[in-house]
Amino acid sequence: MSVFLMKLIAVASMLADHLGIWLYPAYISKEVYLWMRAAGRVAFPLFAFLIVNGYEKTHDVKRYLTRLVAFAVISQIPYGLFQNAYHTRVVGEGLVIELGARWFVCLILIFVACVAWLGTVRRDVSVIWPLLALTMAVLRIEYAGATILGAKLNVFYTLALGLMLIAVTDEACRPERDVIRLLMQALGLFSAFFLIRDNADYRTLGAALIFAIWIARASRFSQAAVIILWCVVEYIVGGQPIIHFFAAAASVIPILLYKGRQGPPLKLTFYAIYPLHLLILGMLSVYALLT
Repeated sequence: MSVFLMKLIAVASMLADHLGIWLYPAYISKEVYLWMRAAGRVAFPLFAFLIVNGYEKTHDVKRYLTRLVAFAVISQIPYGLFQNAYHTRVVGEGLVIELGARWFVCLILIFVACVAWLGTVRRDVSVIWPLLALTMAVLRIEYAGATILGAKLNVFYTLALGLMLIAVTDEACRPERDVIRLLMQALGLFSAFFLIRDNADYRTLGAALIFAIWIARASRFSQAAVIILWCVVEYIVGGQPIIHFFAAAASVIPILLYKGRQGPPLKLTFYAIYPLHLLILGMLSVYALLT
């Protein structure tokens, strides 16, 4: 098993999940819908493992984080449009733009996060990515009841948050750590966490899974055990269908079979599939709502 094959499995799982949402109830039965949603539970544990593996393999963590945050921005409007697939009718009229009740606190935290980025990640125009990502996280835009921004946040937010948590913890454990730099990183992480914790895909538990897989990195079996435990909390304790638990737990099979091989270097292709398919499904959903 290679990274390439794991990405293929994760992407296929994700596509089955999202297609199930879009097709139901007009085109598929409830039974098919439930099976497609269950198939989609395989994706996130694999994505979480791949983030940890990427952190261990990458030569440039800052570039890696920048890429994740950039795709969080690129994917959010398509993801917001896709969320309309959950709706059966339009409620409301006209254009609505809101920053939220705690807008002043949000602006302060966005500023703090951007300063931390400039001070500890990259001192260049890449700061536009966290600025846009965090602004989009707290902004709500609707038109004629159709959501553009303001729904849940796409999975790249969760993946980026998990990567930041790993990087800051790793920095804190190093004997040669720079205390001022570490403090700035911690403030940036706190600001991002506060702004996206409630709406990010898989919520705080998603970032916690990434962190726990990294903690258990010494053993592949330990990482598999962490994933199984997370599935218990997320699906059984969370009261979701038992088939979701078994499907998500099955993600440990390719992880246990992983031998460190990378496979074909199609990294950006896999990244691009996410916003592209969401944009297509989202536009079709909005069209159906407005016609």
